[in-house]
Amino acid sequence: MAETESKVAASQSVEQPQLTNTVAMREVDNKTAETTPEPLSPTDLGEPSLPIPVPAKDTPLTDETESSSKGKDKEEQTSTQAEKPRDESDSLSIGPSDAAPQGPTSDPVCSITLLLPTGARHPYRIDERYLAKRNVEVPDVTESGKKDPFSISIYKLKELILREWRDEWEGKPASPSSIRLIHFGKLLDDKEQLNKYQFSQDSPNVVHMSVRPAEMMEEDEAGKGKSSTREHRRSDGGNGCCVIL
Repeated sequence: MAETESKVAASQSVEQPQLTNTVAMREVDNKTAETTPEPLSPTDLGEPSLPIPVPAKDTPLTDETESSSKGKDKEEQTSTQAEKPRDESDSLSIGPSDAAPQGPTSDPVCSITLLLPTGARHPYRIDERYLAKRNVEVPDVTESGKKDPFSISIYKLKELILREWRDEWEGKPASPSSIRLIHFGKLLDDKEQLNKYQFSQDSPNVVHMSVRPAEMMEEDEAGKGKSSTREHRRSDGGNGCCVIL
């Protein structure tokens, strides 16, 4: 019995240190886990982070980029011009055939309705403001001291019509002399003033407009040249008397 007790005591004494060592190891592992720091990021370590690429401001534009930017600018300008309303009070051109008539004004205005061979009617207003913007000299003034648009010549009127020639009109003449204007059945002479043909100041004046063909203009010029030559010969030949000896 004594031997058995001694063996049991010896085995207990051997197992007890082993348990003690196991508990100590576990405590050491727990402390190590608590004191082990977490892995640091590159920012925490002081390492520089990779820079984000930013395009340079002075980078030259390619041809495609320039062309696209110019195209956008043109489109914006075109849209701005298209959206800009037209000032109806500014008579800068001959109006379309469906234009509404404008009301009377205190200033003298020469209202003309150009009647084309096609039957289209186009309103045309000539006043002091219009003539000033076209740098047209007005020879006479009214009783109130304002410039009289009815005092301009027929040839000057043809010049203005040629300058304001509309795109839908065919056969644009080369010179104002090719334009024929007829008012109340009378062919208007280039040298005369508008007021000679009794243009109305209160209502639109219908003027028939047509263009003489270039062939007719050449024939007229040739005829004028022959007539001037004949007159020159007559002047050089004296009185035309024939003396027979």
